[in-house]
Amino acid sequence: MLVITFLNLLALSSGARILGIVPTPCYSHQTAFWPIWKELASKGHNVTLITPNPINDPKLSNLIEINTHETYKIWRPMYGDMKSLHDPFKVNEILFPAIHTISQYIFDNKEVKALMGNDSTFDLVIVESLFPEMLIFGEVYKCPTVFLSSFGGLNRIHESIGNPIHPIVYPELPLPFYTDLTFKERITSVLFYLNDKFGFLRRSYEMKNNMLKKYFGENAPTVTQLSDKVSMTFLNVHPALDGVRLIGQNTINFGGMIHIRKPQPLPKDLKEFLDESKEGVVYFSLGSNVRSADLKQEEFEAIVQALSELPYKVLWKYESEDIPKKPKNVKFVKWTPQQDVLRHPNVRAFVTQVGLQSLDEAIYFHVPMVMLPFYGDQEQNAKKAELKKIGKAIYIMKDGITKDQLRNSIIEVIEDPSYRTNVKYLAELILDEPMSGVDKVIWWSEYVIRHKGARHLRNHILDIPLYQYFMLDVIAFFVSVLTTLLVLVWIACRMIWNCTFAIESDKIKEE
Repeated sequence: MLVITFLNLLALSSGARILGIVPTPCYSHQTAFWPIWKELASKGHNVTLITPNPINDPKLSNLIEINTHETYKIWRPMYGDMKSLHDPFKVNEILFPAIHTISQYIFDNKEVKALMGNDSTFDLVIVESLFPEMLIFGEVYKCPTVFLSSFGGLNRIHESIGNPIHPIVYPELPLPFYTDLTFKERITSVLFYLNDKFGFLRRSYEMKNNMLKKYFGENAPTVTQLSDKVSMTFLNVHPALDGVRLIGQNTINFGGMIHIRKPQPLPKDLKEFLDESKEGVVYFSLGSNVRSADLKQEEFEAIVQALSELPYKVLWKYESEDIPKKPKNVKFVKWTPQQDVLRHPNVRAFVTQVGLQSLDEAIYFHVPMVMLPFYGDQEQNAKKAELKKIGKAIYIMKDGITKDQLRNSIIEVIEDPSYRTNVKYLAELILDEPMSGVDKVIWWSEYVIRHKGARHLRNHILDIPLYQYFMLDVIAFFVSVLTTLLVLVWIACRMIWNCTFAIESDKIKEE
């Protein structure tokens, strides 16, 4: 045994061959994984990465990147229908066609075809969990597979790897609630789960299975079969923020703000603006997908009026030069190095769409937030942040936004010191770990490679039929026994009663 372990470690020390497939054309999804690819390459592993956002670091000579940036043309048009993206019952119908088209693009990509056509081999395939059809590469290269997610896992991922799911205890990510659900919310969550499992998933998996047959032959395994072989799942969550969830040993939470990088010098104009704003700065950014330039006119008017009345300077990431109004205290910029801005001591508050990476950065740099969630997991993120009392949320898609509401919320999170105290404490909890999130992913990835999979960590629950899991047969047995006993007791009582009545009747006749 020791000899085998030594040989495995020796083989691994020379560098494993790892294929990473992270197709989502979304900057925040990609940057969450960059530290993982860099660390794997730095440790001597040979990494081939299929991504729309290559790192392009010439120092990482053993990191080969296949650029799929063209898929942004498929992804970006979705955000024109923000109202549907906000509706949890419609979001899958908006996302799936884009995901399906992106998968086809990857399978048709010349570089990907060339990769499959040469004599390349891999020891591990890492797949972004939104694209389970990409697990087929594990079959192609006859190696173990793992899932990777830049946020918490969807229920379909938890269910496929054997983690318990519950629509009341663990509402799905697109739903706009998190804990202590009302009766209406509980009904909504159950209906969403049933619609997702027995409606959307069946249709989408059928299309994915047909696509796999098209590209890999009629005998290609189904998405369900591929998911059943997944050795491990890595989720970018932390219980201090996201709450405790029951998971098996094949699920690793690596959340802990792993994408935070070392400080870099600010551009000269930004540095001067931040340094000179002794009264404090409010940083306003809606992330990489929601564009401030696409705000409705009434929303822009309310926001710009609120910001103009603040006793602070404002730095606003605004993607267009066509700005209707420019208050004197507001500096508009097309792009900012967000981490370095939030790192500046004069930044007092962060107005954000509360995407997960922005939320992590605000926590890491101890900046309280005013949150304007638009779609996806953002409302649930806002609920979590409100629960921890590290910011205030304005549910702009549902309730709209007013000047007074935004202005007062910003002033409150700045002037009330408890918000900054709470966010600092939460950061300490998240960072107090025996190893970093990156180290967790690396160690467990190497574990899967060393043992050629992690089937021994697979939850036995996956092999138990639903009727057994819910003990329906056991319950039916006990109900049957109890019913039989009750019937026998009733018959016995009836017989005793009849006998007693007959005896009494005879006595009366004798008298």
